[in-house]
Amino acid sequence: MNPESDKFWQEIAKGLARRTGHAPLTPEEAQKEFESLSDEKLPDDQIEEIIDRVTSGEFTDWTPATPEFDLPEFDCESIADDVLQLNRNEGDADSETDELLDQLRREALEDGHDDGQEDATGMGGDQEPPRQGD
Repeated sequence: MNPESDKFWQEIAKGLARRTGHAPLTPEEAQKEFESLSDEKLPDDQIEEIIDRVTSGEFTDWTPATPEFDLPEFDCESIADDVLQLNRNEGDADSETDELLDQLRREALEDGHDDGQEDATGMGGDQEPPRQGD
């Protein structure tokens, strides 16, 4: 594409991102959002802890406090097993994962439709081959 059409599509993408709420706030929007928030005071013990750490002159590790609201329960053990299988070392073999990956590769590379009929063009569902500029 030429630079003019690139610029046009970049502007369209920015507008769509802003309309759908996926664009960063402008400085004015951020200031307005900041001003609409209510002030929340830190507990005195946290203030004293911060002052003690800053004035000690030593670098310390800090662990953030847990949020006051309850986080949803989530069973991540089954996901952890899958992640470990997919992120294994190159030399480690896992026949179950290898079979799953082979099956997914075959499905991704299949030509044809559910009814077993291939497209005449072999272009994955297009009725005719792409024209210049498509």
